[in-house]
Amino acid sequence: MASSRSMRRAQVPVNKKCSLCDSEDNVNWFCNDCQEALCEECKELHTRGKKTKNDDVVSIGKANRQDAKPVLEVCKLHPGKPCDMYCCDCNMLVCLMCLSQTHKRHNWKHLEDELTIKKQQIKEHISTISAKITHFVNVTITLQSAKKGILENINGMRKEVNSQRTKLKDEVNHIADTALAELSALEKEQFAQCDEVCQQLEKKIEELTRLLEKAQVTYRSSVSMFDLERSLMSYLPLDDVNVGNVLQKNPIFVTGSIDRHLLMKMFGELLLPNQYKKIDINSNHVQRLSKFTITQQKIIFGICPVDRSHAWLSIHEHKGLVLVHRNGVVTEEVKLNFRPYRIAMIGTTDVLMTSNTHSTFVYKLSLHNKQVTTFADISPHQAWDISINKTGMVFVSTATPDIVVLNQSGAIVRKFSCGKDKSQDVTCLSSGRLGVVVGDWESREIIVIDESYTVKHGWTGELDNGQKANDMLVCKMSCDKYDRMFIPDYRNNQVYVLSSDKKHAKCLMDQKHRVVEPTVVSVDKFGNVWIGCWDGTVHVMRL
Repeated sequence: MASSRSMRRAQVPVNKKCSLCDSEDNVNWFCNDCQEALCEECKELHTRGKKTKNDDVVSIGKANRQDAKPVLEVCKLHPGKPCDMYCCDCNMLVCLMCLSQTHKRHNWKHLEDELTIKKQQIKEHISTISAKITHFVNVTITLQSAKKGILENINGMRKEVNSQRTKLKDEVNHIADTALAELSALEKEQFAQCDEVCQQLEKKIEELTRLLEKAQVTYRSSVSMFDLERSLMSYLPLDDVNVGNVLQKNPIFVTGSIDRHLLMKMFGELLLPNQYKKIDINSNHVQRLSKFTITQQKIIFGICPVDRSHAWLSIHEHKGLVLVHRNGVVTEEVKLNFRPYRIAMIGTTDVLMTSNTHSTFVYKLSLHNKQVTTFADISPHQAWDISINKTGMVFVSTATPDIVVLNQSGAIVRKFSCGKDKSQDVTCLSSGRLGVVVGDWESREIIVIDESYTVKHGWTGELDNGQKANDMLVCKMSCDKYDRMFIPDYRNNQVYVLSSDKKHAKCLMDQKHRVVEPTVVSVDKFGNVWIGCWDGTVHVMRL
């Protein structure tokens, strides 16, 4: 292949003769000062001449022609022969002898023709590079402008946050100042009452002291004694002062509890764009964000993510709900008088629960005041699992073929049959469909029910690799915004991902994730997958 140096210099033909003796043999030198080609003998003479001995004489391949005409390279195989031909097959410069010997069956061109093509190609490359530079400059300008917009947006939100902080502080200060002002007024009022009563008592003390002295003086006089006794009988009842009736009971300040959820609702929260991308599930790309255990050997029955870092948990044999950070730290706990089983969030303010005893009741916990009420009674059915769709309708499985539908007030609006023996777990999909786990402890499958409550299709373990998950025991599943169901398989230590319109699932986990006996899965709005297990372990995975 021709070198870049060769292509720069081999542009047009050059005189093949020595500029001094007209010889065509061994013309291997060039004087850049005199702009002359030289043979070997003339080169020796040129470098010894008085006027030319300091000239810049170089090999002809390194010539620097000031007239912009390139100097041809000399063929390395045939000394003295210029490379004025181009072999298209070998992509290299050759001389006529090379062409007649080695390259005679190849496609070739005169150097002038190929140079024209090369120049055009280089011109196109230069144009492409210039266009790319312009594009990248424009992208850089756009990103800088976007950066400025992002900064302005964030600074605007900072101002709003600080404004809310100021408002909330001012309101808290107002409440505190009002309470303190009331205490000051109460202090002034009570002190005034005490001072008034004290003055009255001091006056009475003086009167009684004088009366006592008079009584002591007249005590031995029989005549005066009778008059004194009558005076005392009429005076003493008037001086009966009950201090306890004058003073009020001490006031009591009942300290309130800080409700973080209510404060968040009052203050506001940052809503990040829910723009995680839909990717094909590949267990090699699944990253575990955290792994923790709240209570050893206690089954995780329910998980309700609140944000990307917190989730409510219902745990076997635990009378209450636990709010946990994904690093394993319990940030809040709500005590209940029953053991919750499955849980579902109504927005961010309330939690619906069923009981571990599978009673007929669905309970509602208000996170504002931590009060629990009966949301619905679906008797004669037992309440097993619950799920809420995007319109607020509540679906309750019953371990029978029937599924009960409740409105936002807890009233029963519909009952329908899933067409199977037992409806174990339900999951409302983003498309409006319903995913239902049906079957018993020995065998379970997934069915998908459309908006008209018609069973569309079922899934019994078929995988995309042509295999089938045998002996499955699927538990509480979840879905993401792309309508993909995340299905925990207790027996096979696996979580499957199944699109609601497909019949084959993919495996989310592999051995490196070490997820053992998963019992519940929940996907938060950021695409993170929370997996609860039989032994009380919780895994948080990022796709």
